[in-house]
This record gives sequence, structure tokens and C-alpha cells, in this order.
Amino acid sequence: MRFSIIFIALALLPMMMIAHGWIFTEQQLPHLREQALEALQENGIHSAVVDLRYLDLRIAGSGSDLQSLARARAAVMAVGPVRLIADELIIPASLRARLEGDELTLEGWLPSESGLQNVTQLLAKLRPDLSLDTAALKTDPQVQWPEGEKEPLTMESRLLAPIVEKLRVTPWIEMVRDAQGLHVKGILPANGLRAALISTLSPVDAEELLESTHTQEVSFANEEAMIPFVQSFFKSSLPREFDIHESGEPTLIGEATLSQETEWLALLRPVTGGKKVTLKLTLYPSEWHFPNRPWVSPLPESTLKSLAETLDGLMIQFSASSTTLSSEEQARLAALTPALLTAGPALRLVIGGHPDPAGDSAAEKKLAKARAEQVLSFLIEQGLPTSDVEVVAFDPVPTGTPGAPSSIHSVEIMLR
Repeated sequence: MRFSIIFIALALLPMMMIAHGWIFTEQQLPHLREQALEALQENGIHSAVVDLRYLDLRIAGSGSDLQSLARARAAVMAVGPVRLIADELIIPASLRARLEGDELTLEGWLPSESGLQNVTQLLAKLRPDLSLDTAALKTDPQVQWPEGEKEPLTMESRLLAPIVEKLRVTPWIEMVRDAQGLHVKGILPANGLRAALISTLSPVDAEELLESTHTQEVSFANEEAMIPFVQSFFKSSLPREFDIHESGEPTLIGEATLSQETEWLALLRPVTGGKKVTLKLTLYPSEWHFPNRPWVSPLPESTLKSLAETLDGLMIQFSASSTTLSSEEQARLAALTPALLTAGPALRLVIGGHPDPAGDSAAEKKLAKARAEQVLSFLIEQGLPTSDVEVVAFDPVPTGTPGAPSSIHSVEIMLR
């Protein structure tokens, strides 16, 4: 009897083992696998994959940060008697950017410090005018590049391309000459214009003039167009300002003659592409009329100041359409001659006629110069040497503007 029971038990043992294996494989393993999958998903793992063979467990998926990966692993290990033999949980590499003013904040994950340096160096080159905040851009070996991406990233990278496109900057420039010199700031394309400006305008403070390889196309950022204009506009050491921003419409500020204004506007046409120019220029009849201009005469300062006071406001009047000096004006010139003769041959004068701004420009200029020549002829008769006297027709200036002469149809004698 006992032998029979033992025999039957031995005969049933394989069947029991097969049944137990079937129950474990078909019921317990799927349940463990489902538990492990739920543990991953509940802890923020996306595209979770669980492969459980007997008690050997392989998991894969992506999480948003290191904490979610750690929680997911712990939850899986708490499921039951499993052995984790393959862990492919990752954080997908990601890049986000937020631009506020002149600060660019970068966020996301990268696989390595070298990748972070690659990104910051590239963006700094594209936009040197921005400060980069990378405190929220983290690195870890568990971060994985998307398929097809690798270091070093380029502007065409799927991670960088959306950021790069939003960072394209519009070039601009501001140029100011004051008592301390010429100062230039702005951002230009990396096309050689910055170096050309510095070379042309030297000496110049250009520390705040940056260049970028990532700019919008603008007409003014062209060396052939810009250099002739700045050479003319900043030719003298007088205070002047020029700027051009996103609108492409430049602004000119300073003192000028009508001839200079005309020249500058002509030189600006290829710079602006024909856009409007804002003029904040105070027009004067000539450069000799500019306030605080230096004298070129080698005479002592005291002598020059005395003569300047004598000549200040002295207008030799003519009748309209006439070049004839009246007896009254001849008497005024005769009274002035001794002071001019006392200064000696080093005296450098300009004698200029003021045209009527309301008349025909060419005719008025011709008439103004003829009047100036008439004044010079009279002074020569009084003994004035002509070795260093310049006779000109001044530019017309609209009546009532700050730089307009006190009288038209007149001749003015000035120190050079």
C-alpha cells in the first residue's frame, strides 16, 4: 500500500511541476509584469517597457528628471521577487529657451558638460549681446540624445534650430562724437563692417560694437554703402550723432551746412534703401559759423578774441539785387580796416555773402559771392593784404531758424 502511494506520488510529481510552471508562467508572471509596468507609469515613465523572463527583469522608458527615474526603479523593485538585470530608463535630451530683455535663460537636459559648453559657446557666438543663464540646464549620463543627434550640436540640430531661429537679431548702430571722442555701439553682421568702421574712424571707442553671425538682413550693414557716409559725417571733430535701428530709418543730430546735409542725404540713400531720414540738424551758413569752432590763425589768443568781438554781428548791407557798396557801408569798412591791418599778415579771414533763401539758389549764390568780392576789393584799396583771405558765398539758411544770419543781402567778415 505504501509502495503504491509512493509510486503514485512519484508519477504525479512531474505533472505537478508542469502545472506549477504553467500557473507561474501564465498567471503570476503576467501579473508581476503588469505590476512593474504600472509602477513605471505611475512614477512618470513614458513609453514604458517591461520584459520579465522568469525573475529576470528588463525595463526601459523615459522620465522628465532624475527623481522620477529613481522613484520608478524603487517602485519596480518593490513589486516582488524580481531581479533587475537591465535598466534602460533615460531622460531624453531637451532644450528650452526664454528670452527676457538681454538675458537668455536655458532649461532642459544634456548628456554631458561638453554638450552644455558646446551649446553655450554656439549661442554666445550667435548673440554676443545676450547674457546666458544656464542654471536650469542640467547634465547627467542618463540623458540620451534623440536618434540622429550627437555632439557637437549645430544650428541645424533639431534641439537647437527652434531656439536659433527665434534668436535672429536685427542689426543696429549708434555713433556719438562728444568732447571725449567718438563712441560706437550696436550689433552688426559678421561681414567685416565692424573692422572697417574701426579702421576708418580710428581713434574710436568700439568696445560695445558687437557682431553676430545670426542677424536679419538689412540694407545699412554694407561696407561699401556705410563707409563713405561715416567718413563724411564724422570728418570733423565737432559733436555729432548718428543712429539706425530696427526700422532702418536713421537719425542725424548735430550742426551742418545745407551743402553737408545734401551730401549726407545722398550718401545715405544706398545705406537706407530710400527710407526716411530723421534730421535733427541745426543749419548754419558755413562751418566757420559753427559754435565753439577752433581758429586756425597762428595769432595770439588775446588778439583773436579781440578781433572776433569786433567782427561779431558786423553785417555789410546791400540792397536787393545790388552789388554796390553804399557810402555808409564803405565808411564802416574804412573804420574796421585799422584793426585788420594791426593784426598783420598772419590774419586769416573769410569774407562771405549771405544769399536770400527764398530766391533762386544759383542766382542768389552768384550774387552773394559778387558782394563778398566787392567788400574785399574795397579792403584791398584800404591796404589789406590778400595773401590769406577766402571769398565765398555762404549756404542759404531758412529765416527764423537758430543758425540763420541776422540779415540777408549782406556780407560777413569772419576769422578762420
